[in-house]
Amino acid sequence: MSRTVFARVATLAVALLFPDAASADPLPRFTEEREAAALHFVKKHCPELVPLLDDLKKANRGAYERQVRETFQVTELLADLQDDPKRYALELSVWKAENKAFVLVARLAALKDDDRKAVEEQLLALAKELVELDVRSLEHRVEVLRTELGATKDELSKLRDNFDRTVKDRHEALLDRARKKKP
Repeated sequence: MSRTVFARVATLAVALLFPDAASADPLPRFTEEREAAALHFVKKHCPELVPLLDDLKKANRGAYERQVRETFQVTELLADLQDDPKRYALELSVWKAENKAFVLVARLAALKDDDRKAVEEQLLALAKELVELDVRSLEHRVEVLRTELGATKDELSKLRDNFDRTVKDRHEALLDRARKKKP
């Protein structure tokens, strides 16, 4: 789910330049309900993005709908992570930081040289935060994989320790299945 700010800007630029290119993507369809859900999510987690979305809606409806569809898809992906609260929090933090950076990139484009320094410093801070979040996300993934590996090794050990019994049980199950299929 993690995407760089550059990728988000590039996606938006492609949507602006080639509105029909979005038709082959795997994003969910645009609906008013999904739009409402996506906008609620944005207002809750990154309200500074709302004015950009409003401007995009007026300037390029296709790009706006694509952005809404992407945001809705993020809400769905995050919903699937509810069982892993740590990963959920990390992914949500990544989304927030990326979108704050996206807002700053949009602001930066409109600023004169004199006013750019403060925004560039904010972007640097967000870049650092994103890298730290990537590190934390990978550390979490390593821990999850370690846990899964430990459980898999235990399962393998039990299977090896009970190999003959497991072969006999599986054989009997196959024979039972064959008997049930006889007319």
